[in-house]
Amino acid sequence: MLGPGRDVSQLATRAQVVLNGGEHRAFIQKDGTFAVDNVKLGDSLLEIASSEYAFPKIHVRISLKEAVEGKEEEGGRASIAARYVQIGSEWSDNAPVLAYPLRISASDKYDFFTERQGFSIITMFSNPYMMMVGASLLAVFILPKLQANIDPEALKELQGGTKD
Repeated sequence: MLGPGRDVSQLATRAQVVLNGGEHRAFIQKDGTFAVDNVKLGDSLLEIASSEYAFPKIHVRISLKEAVEGKEEEGGRASIAARYVQIGSEWSDNAPVLAYPLRISASDKYDFFTERQGFSIITMFSNPYMMMVGASLLAVFILPKLQANIDPEALKELQGGTKD
């Protein structure tokens, strides 16, 4: 069951529960419940695939309950232990067991779009193209003024050195 953190009606109709990377799939009902049938005993990874919300991943261990002394049960009953898991780390039995039925809340809402930034003169002049234009304009306007301040003898010497 999906928890109270998010409004279940906001989930896309394509949101579904995926077990073991697609081995089993189940759709989420309008009331937030889901059921995955015919799951084998052992360890499984439960994920909720949604294009709008991010959900935590859950390690689910399904095992048979041990028979009580003196009583034998036919078929046995399944025991389910679910724990939050971090992808890339080993599954540990040290993590706290989640209550059954599972109540899973979305951890975050995906944001695919970023707000457009407003106009900023600093951003405009930090653009490398604008820096090159600025350097060129400085060269066009300041270099002739610097040339006018050069000593005439040094200027003749520089011009004479380039003719050789």
